[in-house]
Amino acid sequence: MQIKYSTKLGAKEVRTLKRLSEQSRIPQSKLLEEAIHLLDAQFSNDVITAEFRRVVDQSIQRNLPLLKRLAK
Repeated sequence: MQIKYSTKLGAKEVRTLKRLSEQSRIPQSKLLEEAIHLLDAQFSNDVITAEFRRVVDQSIQRNLPLLKRLAK
């Protein structure tokens, strides 16, 4: 069952979506559906790796004094 759904996109994303649709000859709605399926698969497989988390944690620790000052 298809449900009509509307959203707003930035001009750059609209241009990219139109270009991809024209190049692939796939309707824009199908491209958006595929993008949603790909993102769902990525998040289902925990795309945030342990290495990425480690790098983020290190960055937070390195910048903790500044972050605390900004939070005030």
